Amino acid sequence: MLEATPTVRRISLILFILLASGFGCKSTVRQTSVPPPLPSGPSADGTQPETITAQLEKGWIDVSLTLPGTGSAPFPVVISPILPDEEFLAHGFAVARFHTNWQALLALAKPTPAPSPTPSEPRPPEPTAEAVGKWLLTAPRPGIVGRGYFDLITADAETSLPAVVDWLVTRPEVDARRIALTGSSTSGFTALQGMAAEPRIAVGVVRVACGDYLTFLKSSSLALDDDPRWLPGGKLVLDPDYAVEIAAREPIRHADLYPPRPLLLMAGERDRAIPLACVENTVVRFRAAYAAAGVPDHFEFVAAPEEGHNLSADMNAEIVPWLERWLGADVSAAR
Repeated sequence: MLEATPTVRRISLILFILLASGFGCKSTVRQTSVPPPLPSGPSADGTQPETITAQLEKGWIDVSLTLPGTGSAPFPVVISPILPDEEFLAHGFAVARFHTNWQALLALAKPTPAPSPTPSEPRPPEPTAEAVGKWLLTAPRPGIVGRGYFDLITADAETSLPAVVDWLVTRPEVDARRIALTGSSTSGFTALQGMAAEPRIAVGVVRVACGDYLTFLKSSSLALDDDPRWLPGGKLVLDPDYAVEIAAREPIRHADLYPPRPLLLMAGERDRAIPLACVENTVVRFRAAYAAAGVPDHFEFVAAPEEGHNLSADMNAEIVPWLERWLGADVSAAR
């Protein structure tokens, strides 16, 4: 299914390093298949939620679908829930989770070795590495900071998510008109890109992520952190081919792809990982796009002035009502 493109080779190299070092394995490279839903107790009539599992694309993607214990199909469904499963199930939403088996890419990617230099052609010196960034955004130099991170996000958003939706719409238990996508932090970036790539997503909720990738890379504490050592003249300078990739992926450059589908964006104003500036730039672009489409009320931004990356229960209480508002009735009325 996948060829050994430069993107796949970069992802494979990143994952090889992560697996070899043990870095991030608990949260990023899981050895299990479908992550089980959080325990849900029996409904009032004693029935239990039912979970259906499948492997897609010859085992590259694991997916699970958990159905409410009460009510009748077809149900609205929330993909990648950012609240405990039982909160959605109790309100009549099915819950879908998916996991891309990135380890498979290690076998798929077989880079062609570079030709050996001839005796008259000396090998060029290796570039001096100046590691920048933290966690999965780490890069050997500023010009490609976060490149592997956004490769992973893009693969999930533009390849795995559409395959999951393809499967969900075949299930008689799912209302194909009422599919929501949520995400927080890394999965929030995936949700934003995923909404642009997958028009069958009817409603979105994005928590502590942004659509302005350039400001994110420049100012995030996980990227260049506004460090003048990496910003000549105060400006972010990316490798030309990486800058082209960012332009193709960056949600604020494609904000017109989102309306009229309802979208809730949530942020903490003291979040150093997701700087407020990149969130505010996202809000400006999206508000303009939704206003131009004649549906300004379909976009909502909620910010917590005293909160950081981990939002409070009061903030999270906004999520289910937003989904009920747009998915509780015929979603075609919102389009």
